[in-house]
Amino acid sequence: MAKVTKSKTARPRGRSAKALDPMTVARISSAYWHSKVLHVANRLDVFNRLAGRAATAEELARETGADPRGLDILLVAATSLGLLDRKNGRYSNSPLAKTFLVKTSPKYQGGIVSMFEDWYPTWGKLYDAVVTGKPPVEKPHDQGEEATRTYIYGMHYRGRAQAELLAKKISLKGRKRLVDIAGGPGTFSIMLCRQNKGLSATVIDRPQTLRVTREIIASYKMDGRVETQEGDYLGDTFGADYDAALLSSMFNQESPAIVKEILRKTHRALAPGGRVIVQEQLLNDDKTGPSLAALIGVNQLLHTPGGAAYSGQEMAEWMAEVGFGKVKRVPMPSPSPFIVLTGIKPA
Repeated sequence: MAKVTKSKTARPRGRSAKALDPMTVARISSAYWHSKVLHVANRLDVFNRLAGRAATAEELARETGADPRGLDILLVAATSLGLLDRKNGRYSNSPLAKTFLVKTSPKYQGGIVSMFEDWYPTWGKLYDAVVTGKPPVEKPHDQGEEATRTYIYGMHYRGRAQAELLAKKISLKGRKRLVDIAGGPGTFSIMLCRQNKGLSATVIDRPQTLRVTREIIASYKMDGRVETQEGDYLGDTFGADYDAALLSSMFNQESPAIVKEILRKTHRALAPGGRVIVQEQLLNDDKTGPSLAALIGVNQLLHTPGGAAYSGQEMAEWMAEVGFGKVKRVPMPSPSPFIVLTGIKPA
């Protein structure tokens, strides 16, 4: 059985009921108030309209077609959340918005805002999903080209900084062929190839996804080193003789049986001595947190028939069960929310 160091969620000690914050319940209950302010401001293109300028609510209302009173109320709320600055009745982008919410920024994340807004109605059906155990909606890939495009670009914008961290933390020096299974936008393959001279990558995903992936690869001028291959990880094999494999942000949408089958197929695709990298937002081994991983589990309940949040210990045991050796956990620095596990196919 694979052993990994257990991580425990810190619990406050010696705190009486009097020390508890009486606003905690209200804050959790109303958390969607914050997200909807961002969603609507993003949909009205407020941040891009304010790029390099300041404007009044009346000016922005004329440009967006929104009601002046309604928009001003929204802008005040966005200011209170640190998304905008307000001076003498004129609004401008805060440093946060300039960095992450303006399209010309290299760290733009507007796509992920749109993605989470698309999921908002689905989360309203959480009660039904918990009671029935079934997802109330189709997967994003089944909802048309535009929904897929929004989803894949959202993954890309969210993953860029995390991909740069992974490429610096996990060395693939000397390895030549990487397979990125269900690689989505190809962001991690791009960064790993940029970091490791001589490495090329194949991103395997569905045709609808790969049409967007190829745009992203081309934007980094990595066409010659990162290629795409149409395939379904549930029904297809992954090829052979790769010396590295990446499985990133895919397992929490599948059942344990399917996770182990994907690991087996990955094991077969690797040459002896090949290295597998599993990257997921995993629970700690006691399954008490972190909250992001736990909430991703809830999201999978809403969107998939068998997905859940898994612990690092569970994942390590499954990797060992299918034949990977030297399974170890690699701690990732902020801002990566991932736990990374690596293993080697024995020679």
